[in-house]
Amino acid sequence: MDAGPDTSARLARIEQLLEEGNRLRSQAIALQQEALAVQKSLVDETRANIVKASTVNDQALELQRRGKNAQKVILGIVFVLVIYLSYLLFFRLNLP
Repeated sequence: MDAGPDTSARLARIEQLLEEGNRLRSQAIALQQEALAVQKSLVDETRANIVKASTVNDQALELQRRGKNAQKVILGIVFVLVIYLSYLLFFRLNLP
């Protein structure tokens, strides 16, 4: 009932396929570990970029606040100058 060479060839082929599968599995695990390391570095870079963006946003908000205050001061000065020039034109100058 033993087929002899045919059975041993099959067993050799099965052993070869199992060894190749184990080799491929270890390569896949190594690739997955490398991909995980790359993903971790990308996550770290993303976190650093979020911190930088937050800092930039805070600085932009501060600039906007200062700009609004400066705008109020400048408009106040312009208003006072218009009032003063109107006073000079209509009340101080003796026009014929």
